Amino acid sequence: MHSSDISAGLKNIHKDDMNVLQESWSIISRNIQKIGVNIFTMIFEQCPEAKFLFPFTDISKRDSDFIRFHSLRFMQAIESVINSIETLNKIDPLLTNLGHVHGRLKERLDFKPEYWTVFRECTLYHFRRVLEKSNIVVKTRRLFGMLDSTQSNVDYLISLWGMLLDYMIGKMTMSFRADIRTRELNKNNWFQNEEEQNSNYFEERRATMKMQRTEQ
Repeated sequence: MHSSDISAGLKNIHKDDMNVLQESWSIISRNIQKIGVNIFTMIFEQCPEAKFLFPFTDISKRDSDFIRFHSLRFMQAIESVINSIETLNKIDPLLTNLGHVHGRLKERLDFKPEYWTVFRECTLYHFRRVLEKSNIVVKTRRLFGMLDSTQSNVDYLISLWGMLLDYMIGKMTMSFRADIRTRELNKNNWFQNEEEQNSNYFEERRATMKMQRTEQ
């Protein structure tokens, strides 16, 4: 296995690891809707406060259109990274935009980037469940000439998926923070302009009143 590549980051993983990720995704994507719903349901169970990000929406039903829609969008973002894994710079604009979108959620609904950690863990949990039931661990062992246990093969697959999700979260976090800084800067500039305008108004007002007293 290419364990040294894991610490080097997604952009430096071995070609064989890319193939394993793509092949495991082909298994996961067979039930993309169901797995996505399971992930979102678990997120709300693990982090109930995340429900407040979706006001005016009934998220108590697993099969609600809302849950299905948002879970599918989440899974499609992962799929986009998988499809661009050999040329990650092509997918960076999508991840950057997702970070900006969540920056707006921070202002409106107090989104916390820590929620992405919950997404990560819940996603890996359900990906593991699916992969443990598949025959991909056998293919992985054959690919690397491995003789170790099925469990270690699954662990390796999950470590690759963790690296992919870390890449996504890292890119989104960067643009999220940039968006927050821009909003804070714009807000400060607005307050400064307001103060200057108010100051100018009162200066002009005092000058006008002084002139009126002089004329009297």
